[in-house]
Formats: sequence, C-alpha cells, structure tokens
Amino acid sequence: MFTVDVVRAPELGNASFVVADPERGAGMVIDPMRDIERYLEIAKAKNIKLTHALDTHLHNDYVSGCRELAAEAGTNIDELAPNQEMKVGDLSIRALHTPGHTPEHKSYVLTEAGRPKVLFSGGAVMLGAIARTDLFGPHLAVHLALEALSTLQVRLRGLPDDIAVYPTHGGGSFCGTGGRSGFETTLGNERQTNPFFQTTEVMPFLARALNQPRYPTYYRDMGAVNRGGAPLLGVTLPALTRLEPDEVARMMDEGAAVVDVRTGRDYDRSHIPGSYNVGIDGPVSAWVGWLIPRGRPLVLAGGTQAEHREAQRQLLRIGFDVIAGELDGGMDAWRSSGRELTSFQTVDVEDLAQWVLSAEPMTVVDVRDEHEWVGGHVPGAIHMYVPDVPVRANEVPHDAPVAVHCASGYRAGIAASLLEQAGLKRIIHVNGEYSDWDRLHLAESRP
Repeated sequence: MFTVDVVRAPELGNASFVVADPERGAGMVIDPMRDIERYLEIAKAKNIKLTHALDTHLHNDYVSGCRELAAEAGTNIDELAPNQEMKVGDLSIRALHTPGHTPEHKSYVLTEAGRPKVLFSGGAVMLGAIARTDLFGPHLAVHLALEALSTLQVRLRGLPDDIAVYPTHGGGSFCGTGGRSGFETTLGNERQTNPFFQTTEVMPFLARALNQPRYPTYYRDMGAVNRGGAPLLGVTLPALTRLEPDEVARMMDEGAAVVDVRTGRDYDRSHIPGSYNVGIDGPVSAWVGWLIPRGRPLVLAGGTQAEHREAQRQLLRIGFDVIAGELDGGMDAWRSSGRELTSFQTVDVEDLAQWVLSAEPMTVVDVRDEHEWVGGHVPGAIHMYVPDVPVRANEVPHDAPVAVHCASGYRAGIAASLLEQAGLKRIIHVNGEYSDWDRLHLAESRP
C-alpha cells in the first residue's frame, strides 16, 4: 500500500509530495523545494530510500530541490518523457504531457496493481482552477490557454473519476488564482465543479484563463535560475550572521535593503527609516521578490530569531541567497546606537470612514490589485497597486496626510514603507478588513 505525504509551503501557496512504498522501502518526491530536510525526515520516519525526484514543470515561483536531493540523498533526477514509466518499489509512475501552464508541463500518474490511483497534476489541474498560462509572455498566453483546454478535455479524458489529484499549486499561489485552498481532490470532483472543466467553448475558456492578476517580478528570471542550477544549500540552512547597528547602517549606505518582518502594527510603532515592512504573517518571499531586485543584499530585522529564520527559508526557496544577516538587538539596539526611528499612525477602517466623511484634507491610497479595485473602492481614493508605489509615489500630494489601505492591512503596511522611502512623512496605515467598509454600510465607488 502506497502513502502520499503533502509538504506545504504556505507562503507560496504550493505543495510537494513524498510518495512511498513502505513495504519495499522506496520512495520519491514530486516537485521538491530547495529546503529538503523535511523530505529526509519523512523518509527516515518511514524507513524508505528516496530513489527519484521529479518536477512537473520548470518552476517560475521557486527553486527546484531535485539537485539538492540528488546531492544529499542520491536520488535520480532523470526526466521522464511523455508516456514513459518508471518503478518506485512496486509502484509505477507514468508521465503525461499536459501543457498549458508551461509548454513542456507533465503530470504523473501513479498506478498500483495496474490501476491508476493518483494524478500529480502540477498546475494542469488545481482545486477549482488551473495554473496561469501567461508566464512565457503575452505572445504565448493564448496558445498555452488552448493547450490547457485540450489537456482538460482530451489529454486527461482517459483517467477515471475516482483518481486522486494532488496539485502543486493551490490557493494563494500567484501561479493561479480563483481556486479553492487545499492540495487534494479527485478528478471527478473537478470535472463536476471546476469552472475550467465546465467551460468547454473556446472563447469563454480563453476569457476565463487569461483573466489573471499580475505576478511577482522575480518570476521573470526564476526559470533561468532553475535551468542553470542554483547553488546547493545542503541539508540545513546556513546560519544567519548577527549584525550590529553600525554594520547595518553601513550596509544600507552601500545599497542593502532592510526587511523588517514584524506585523504592521508593531512596525508602525517604530522602525528604521527606509526599511521594508514585509511581515512574517504573510508571504515574505513573494513581496520581497516583487519589490527588491535579486542579488541586492538583504538584512532581516525586527523579528525574533525564529521569525528571521523562517524569512530566510522563504527567501532561499526563491533563490534570494544574498542575505547578509539579521540586526542583533532589534529596534532597541538601533535606538541605543543613537540612530533615528520613525513611526506611522495606525487606524481602523472605521477611522478611515470618519475622516472621509469629515472632508478633511487627506489622500486615500488603495493598494489592492486591479480585480479588487473594480469590485468597489473608497470614494475619492487613488488606486496604486503595491508594486506600482515606488514609481507612482510622486502622484501623492506631500502637503496632506496619506491613508493607505488594502483588504486586510498587510499589503498596506508594505506600501506605507514604500511611500516613506519615497519621501512622504504623514503616513496613516489602515489596518483591519476592508469588508468592514460594507459592514459599516458605507457606499463604494465602482468604475
């Protein structure tokens, strides 16, 4: 009897899978990430040898761990051609050509005793969605969307409804939106409920598949990193160097970026001017990878050692390896060194509503994405998606307070730190759920 262990990376909205035949002492990993100790721990607990590691596609959102597993566990990383099979213990794994998310995308069918049991679908099938088709540029987006339609309606047609489906991309992944959270379903359930299976006409399918929000900047060179092979990390992550305030200040003068991983409310109370607020309570890697160029030295600050370690793990997963270290002693040490700390005012949505109704001079900046904005927004607000803030901050008047909000407060905290870097001084960080705007029976503007 085989087992499947799901290994999640919540900040990416992704998962990888350890497939084992415990009776034969053999196993493999599908779509491994770069930090491999969890796979080795599972293998040790099950008393199996990891013999193979396979990727469903060239990843644009994280560094593949196949080379790490080959170096540390001796796994075989030979690629399977479409319809080629291999054995893992008594299990058979067959590759299916399932293009759409990427041109060369493959899914893997696990069979036991000749019967298909599991489909490891990568991005070909997600819970309630498929992975996006525009990562290779707009010139291929329509072509790949048509391939995705053929994958769903033709290439997967021979698989039974009761086959289990384990997708790599899930809810929260920028590789696909609109789906449900989770990493296990059945093909029959998706055929009955997934709108991409239900949409069989070409033009409606294209309209649905190509209606995607933007994706992080670092995706653009992630494929090249995976093709070239990122440096090997080994089983454990490298230690973080503890840095004194003088060292951090010098590094900032030389171009390093300070990433403060505290929650927005803590950051608002006091923080290093010019730092980035990317809280550990959200996807650190996605937003650092969106806003800070790969290769720019990073200093982690504000959090506990465990929080800095988690941020480091996330960043290494996307190949952001130039982490100079962590600020030792946090904001207290920075203050004790005689250096300035700044702060933001923190308010709730109800406070924002009162300000709007008072008609006092104020600029409201909505940093949600375009899909959220068109669903309704605060009257008179400026729309400026978080990644656009550095290049559009000059549109915000400097002679009145600026209140920044998103859907929950997380992205608003990032944007507030970007506005401060752009020279704005009177910044108000709106925390809390934007849905409170509806709860308070306040009118929304719509395009």
